[in-house]
Amino acid sequence: MDIPGATGNSSIANGDISMGEDGSSNSSNSSSSRNAELKRRELAQQSSFFLKQHSAYDMIPVSFRLIVLDTKLLVTKALSTLVQNGIESAPMWDSASSCYSGMLTTTDLVNLIQYYYANFSYTEAIEDLGQTQLENYKELLLRFKSRQTNTLCANPLDTLYEVSRRLLATDYSALALVDEDTDTGGDVIVSMLSIYRILNFMAVNIEDKKRLKQHSLYDLEIGTYGGLITATMDAPVIDIIRMFVDNNISVVPILDDEGIVLNVFAESDIILLAREGLLDELDIPVSEALALRPDDYPGVHTCKQNDTLYSVLDIIRKTQVQRLIVVDDDTRPVGVVALSDVLRALII
Repeated sequence: MDIPGATGNSSIANGDISMGEDGSSNSSNSSSSRNAELKRRELAQQSSFFLKQHSAYDMIPVSFRLIVLDTKLLVTKALSTLVQNGIESAPMWDSASSCYSGMLTTTDLVNLIQYYYANFSYTEAIEDLGQTQLENYKELLLRFKSRQTNTLCANPLDTLYEVSRRLLATDYSALALVDEDTDTGGDVIVSMLSIYRILNFMAVNIEDKKRLKQHSLYDLEIGTYGGLITATMDAPVIDIIRMFVDNNISVVPILDDEGIVLNVFAESDIILLAREGLLDELDIPVSEALALRPDDYPGVHTCKQNDTLYSVLDIIRKTQVQRLIVVDDDTRPVGVVALSDVLRALII
């Protein structure tokens, strides 16, 4: 794939001027690079200014449903709640101390599956989790992986800029909005806010769309490239789960024999397997697991490095996908763009 702006190796001429293979001086290339960096910074400044003008409170819908899990719940029932409602995370509430106690996520479910699959039978896993309450969940997590419960939160009056910086400092895609009860001094879980909703809000409400159309993914260095973890349709689901855990990723592109992208398997697909009662049959091939998706599932969405930021935001807004697979002209994967990658390029 030809990458815009790529140049050949340079050489030294007369000891003082560096020339590219096309005969252009590297001083011109350096000037062009400075101009590109200036434009990137101007875009980030504009976006950051926009985010500072809005609070998390502006993102709270007029009408919405919020599922909160009491820490006295058994882990099996809490996970069942995620599955039955088709959600990827939910805040936990400590009723004894009237405080927010973190979030239960599908990533936690994936880690649990990996741990128990490797060490116990399915029956033993259910029995163990069926005796563990969410209040002991932190100890359960640390038992198989040095991962802390997501206790990230923000006040509804915090600016979207502050919330964005807080999210980008972690590997979480959402946090809880927690206020204080003025009567009791306890916490009040108001809502949840995700990177997706922040990007969607920006895509709709930023007035100067021109800047978004002037920059490509390549210009802004958005995405992760090289060393992609991939699989084929006949790979067992449990192998994909191991890939998630071992590489700290949430999606694996599924390729055909020629390396062309056919689909993706994501952490959210684990929820579908759980809903169908197939967590004890994780040796099934990925192709069977993907067949469980509903007809309205957004599917796999791809882009190229020369696509503009505006077009990428438009895809995210319309499809509600959590990441895009970057492909070359032959539809072979070269990288992955996560929502956090896009947000990181838009703030300073």
